[in-house]
Amino acid sequence: MGKQRLKSVWVYHVDAGSCNGCDIEVLDVLSPYYDLERLGIKVVPNPRHADVLFITGPLTRQTRIMIRKAYEAMPPKPRIVVAIGTCASSGGIFYNSYALYNTSPQRGRDRLRSGGPEMIVPIDMYIPGCPPSPEEILYGVAQLLGIKEKKMKGEYWIALPPGEKAGKENEIEFKIPDRPIPLRYWLTLREELRRVVGYYDRDAVLNDFIELVGKAFESENPREKLHDLVTGYFLKEKDSRIKVAMRFLENEFWRLYDEYHSLGENIRKKYPVTAGV
Repeated sequence: MGKQRLKSVWVYHVDAGSCNGCDIEVLDVLSPYYDLERLGIKVVPNPRHADVLFITGPLTRQTRIMIRKAYEAMPPKPRIVVAIGTCASSGGIFYNSYALYNTSPQRGRDRLRSGGPEMIVPIDMYIPGCPPSPEEILYGVAQLLGIKEKKMKGEYWIALPPGEKAGKENEIEFKIPDRPIPLRYWLTLREELRRVVGYYDRDAVLNDFIELVGKAFESENPREKLHDLVTGYFLKEKDSRIKVAMRFLENEFWRLYDEYHSLGENIRKKYPVTAGV
């Protein structure tokens, strides 16, 4: 695609399942105040006329076929795809939702987050933000078309192992919070718990549970002790949602415990544990 082609492109916008926050910002870019057309960019109602595909929102099961068909309907060249917003880039708060199109069983939990559109179409540029401002969208598009040079410069940081002191400017100390359970357990429990009590109460409930785990592993029979502690927690707690969440955490914790311990000594070396876990 030559420079002349880049200076005049037509754009087709599709919503892959967003909350409409990013869509509103895209419309704002088209308003006379920001005037996207002054850059030679025009929004068209048909993907067959489009050079660039704007995608907003995480990829849902219902929209995946529509996104694919829109992409295939575009002319073969240049076929530029821009993911606009945090949801299109990494899934946002919906990255592990049952409603999203998920082709990888490893996606979510404590694994790499994904917005989903890159699973069916190649993404040329990501413009993150929740939602991104019109200025950010304009800046990203200007970079993509070669109208504006990128002002930001790359930085390289090195995360040191726990306990090692930083000796250079680009080195940072990596600190793992002191918990009676491994970090991998904590991350998985935290992500799974949001399905039970949501984001607002999840951290408070998980912190209470971690305290009980620490007390349980001080005894000779931690499994039985933890069950007794959770039962005692039940008697004091009045909120039924918290009770369900606490029992869920107990069952999920022992499932993770058995799963990881069955993998052998190599896994235990890779994810060091404390407090007898």
